[in-house]
Amino acid sequence: MPIKPAQKVAMLCVILASLTLSALLAGSFYRQERRETLAGFEAEVDAIGNQFYQELTFQFEALYLLKALFDGSTIVSDKEFQRVATETLARHSNILALGWVPQIEHPTGEPSYPLDYLSPEQRRSGLLGFDLAAVPAIRPALEAGLSQGRLQAILQFPLFANEPELRGVFALLPVLDAADSKDSARPLRGFIAGFFNVDDLLARLLEKHVTPGIDLTLLDHTADLEHRILYHHRAPVGTPVAAAAYLDELPVIAGHQWRIRALPTDSYLNYHSSRVPYLIMLSGFIFTFLIAAYLRMAAIRSAEIEELVKARTRKLHETNDKLASLSMTDGLTGIANRRNFDCHLDVEWKRGIREQQPLTLMLIDIDCFKAYNDHYGHLQGDHCLRRVARTLHDQTSRPRDLVARYGGEEFALILPHTDCAARSLGEQCRAAVESLALPHIASGISNKITVSVGIASMVPQRGSQPDDLIAKADQALYHAKETGRNRVVLAD
Repeated sequence: MPIKPAQKVAMLCVILASLTLSALLAGSFYRQERRETLAGFEAEVDAIGNQFYQELTFQFEALYLLKALFDGSTIVSDKEFQRVATETLARHSNILALGWVPQIEHPTGEPSYPLDYLSPEQRRSGLLGFDLAAVPAIRPALEAGLSQGRLQAILQFPLFANEPELRGVFALLPVLDAADSKDSARPLRGFIAGFFNVDDLLARLLEKHVTPGIDLTLLDHTADLEHRILYHHRAPVGTPVAAAAYLDELPVIAGHQWRIRALPTDSYLNYHSSRVPYLIMLSGFIFTFLIAAYLRMAAIRSAEIEELVKARTRKLHETNDKLASLSMTDGLTGIANRRNFDCHLDVEWKRGIREQQPLTLMLIDIDCFKAYNDHYGHLQGDHCLRRVARTLHDQTSRPRDLVARYGGEEFALILPHTDCAARSLGEQCRAAVESLALPHIASGISNKITVSVGIASMVPQRGSQPDDLIAKADQALYHAKETGRNRVVLAD
């Protein structure tokens, strides 16, 4: 039976409508799939950037370990430096060498910066005694470290003369002389130098975490420097798609703005794409129910990608929390470090201004500790510091009380809402340390470890500073040591 024209028109309209709807659905799905693929690609690049930042920060932390050695002692021997540096190098595989660069003042000219200590020994050839200030590429980093007091780095630097093809990061961390008071200047003592093989670090990281099909470049985008390519990982397959380029800007590290520029290749995009849009176009109405099923599958897939991103984000936050905790804890004693002390004192000072409640600071110094170290050795000295720190920590019980290592053999207790009870608590701390009965035959005070305690209490006022409280407590501690040590002195 012939088909009526009206039926043909209707069929044609249905066919055209079906093809149009199929094309719209296929095109819409293709665009959504491409967005999800690019979102997953960007999340993967962000994860790589975060991992690289954490790894690089971890490598630079080695310099701060050596800085702590110099901060804790006015004289550091080559033997002691080699011991700490060797232990540090064993934990940081991408550090090629660590060194000490003192500042040598000259009456008639500018200071020099010779490389005095270097570990390991096989890297010393031709480097010991070499004046870093004589190298034009290094001088700006020396000047920046001196003026800013922060870690500086020279990138793409030929690290060793006998290995000209080996280029990496040469980092300099300034070490300042300890200040005698809050008003005294802190002249430069020297620099901790580190030689880092960042190429190997990034290559190892990419081998573990990068999906084939990603073209990745590490850039130095510091404002006052020429735009430089530091490392380029070429995708083994496919052609990079410039239109999908993604730039991940990392936090500033060692005075440099690091960026990661990543491009997916056509192979990467094809691998993460499906043939479903083409099947939808060819199938029309017949495969309409398959379209719905696949969209449901795509939604599940999108949720899985989102959940994976959330899991990685949670893991990143957990890692950052751990790093933050490590940065606020003294590595030797396990109690709060100086940075934690400064933050906590600032918070309690502002709270004291609002509430007009007294705030007490207790400074505690181990008597004749240098003589203890000289007689019993630094390992026993470390053991003594840990015992004293734990004992002082056990004397406090309130959540807002803080026991911190203030510096070297000196400890500090921040006691909010404390005034009258401060002296008795100070005597309790002094007696608790003495009761440890740690032998100290080199002490001129007692045959066992003792401490001197300086206490100051204030009701913070607007316009006053936490340094006012520190100065009073420090003066009380000075008076305690001047009047015989092993005693508690309360500031006026």
